[in-house]
Amino acid sequence: MMPSVDAACVHLLALLMALAVPAQAREPNNVCVDAVSYLPLDAEMVGLDSNGVPALGTYERISPDGRFVLRSFSGARLGEVSLIELPADTAGRLAVYRTPLSNEAFPVQGTWRYVVDVDGRHFRFADVVQQQEQAKPRFQGGMRGFYAAAAELTRVKSDDKSLVWIRSMSWPQGDRGGQGTGPLQVRTMGVRDQGDLVEVVSDSGPQFICGARGSVDGGVYTLPMISVDGLEFSAIPINPRVGQPSMRVYGLANDALAAAHPCDLRVDLHAAPGKAVFGFAGARSAMLIYTDNASVYFVDRHPALRDQVFRIEDTQTQVLASAFPGLTRDGRIVFGASWKECPSRGVCLDRAGYVVADPYQNPDYRQQLQRLGLSPDKACITRRDVLQERRRFATQHGLKP
Repeated sequence: MMPSVDAACVHLLALLMALAVPAQAREPNNVCVDAVSYLPLDAEMVGLDSNGVPALGTYERISPDGRFVLRSFSGARLGEVSLIELPADTAGRLAVYRTPLSNEAFPVQGTWRYVVDVDGRHFRFADVVQQQEQAKPRFQGGMRGFYAAAAELTRVKSDDKSLVWIRSMSWPQGDRGGQGTGPLQVRTMGVRDQGDLVEVVSDSGPQFICGARGSVDGGVYTLPMISVDGLEFSAIPINPRVGQPSMRVYGLANDALAAAHPCDLRVDLHAAPGKAVFGFAGARSAMLIYTDNASVYFVDRHPALRDQVFRIEDTQTQVLASAFPGLTRDGRIVFGASWKECPSRGVCLDRAGYVVADPYQNPDYRQQLQRLGLSPDKACITRRDVLQERRRFATQHGLKP
């Protein structure tokens, strides 16, 4: 039976209207995220700092999906270390979790399977989210002391699927007075994770590293940070024998229990900013990001771009980054900051919270790539990318999306 003329007209009209809608509007998850967006904290949730704005942490780490911020020196209202849960977009609300952790606690990067306290106790991240202050440590190991950074060696393959390799590095051991006064150390351990039972089955023990670089870099480094895959680290040699102190990237051994580490120089930023933080590797080497003079910068490690530094542009007024930033697996840059929100009419409002930026939409970065005839890893980060990473992370940790 043929459709009526009226029905055919209605169908044709609907088809034409659908075609008239831009493809991005028909597929909202394919649209680019905002180049820069702001997520303000609620003072009633986190308390106020000495400047009368919602309190930020002093040290903050960003989960691979950008959903969680682990922050130390969180303020009297939330205890030493708290978790801030960020929404997928600016329309959502932020949530806050208390933890049993001590200041300078650090997530095991790459997966965030565990969070390690400064005394070497490792907590399962999902336990901290679900049980908060009641979470109990699963095992103890790795570097200890004032500060340690850790990463899971996800590239190390093993027939034993329950075996997890964790590499940690630290400033010299001792109290806070010994901060940054000696050589760096690393320690790699194999952990068999069988759910309720987690045990350390291999351990390299503490290893002093980079001794062979003494004639060039000296023996004292500061601001160390390990890469998300545990195969590189960044640090500033305080008293280099050659050149001036600058943030540099060095290589670590690929083998989990290697007897020595190469410490081969891979990048020299020729600047001495705050900690240089690693992103996840894309089509090219992983990006580096850092904070300097309360602004956030990123570096693409492509050889043609290595000497180029790009600043995150501000869409608000007086944006001041408060701690070193983080990079998500999909490439977003996230950092704590304060800013003034100034409407077109009225009084500017003091805000504090988290800034989320898409480096691929940075105008200077795009211009430089075009000038050099290079293609970016992606045109932009899409909402679909964000939701996919959040689902991946939630599934990995048994959390609700």
